[in-house]
Amino acid sequence: MSSKITLEEVKQHASETSAWVIIKGDVYDVTEWLDEHPGGRKILLKNVGKDATDKFMNFHPDHVLKEVAPKFKIGTLVDAKL
Repeated sequence: MSSKITLEEVKQHASETSAWVIIKGDVYDVTEWLDEHPGGRKILLKNVGKDATDKFMNFHPDHVLKEVAPKFKIGTLVDAKL
């Protein structure tokens, strides 16, 4: 089940104990993925609490959103303009 999440809520989750990120209007909780991310936890932590669509798309092929990201999706940004 996907919930509606505001940008303000996402901003509150910008730490290694609670790491949320926005990609293409969807919100992902990547907290448990920090140590497994192939690019390392530092790069993820630099982008949590905000919209990281542009950076994500620069480094990941489209299939990553379809194959890996769904298990981390927790909702959709309420005020997304896509």
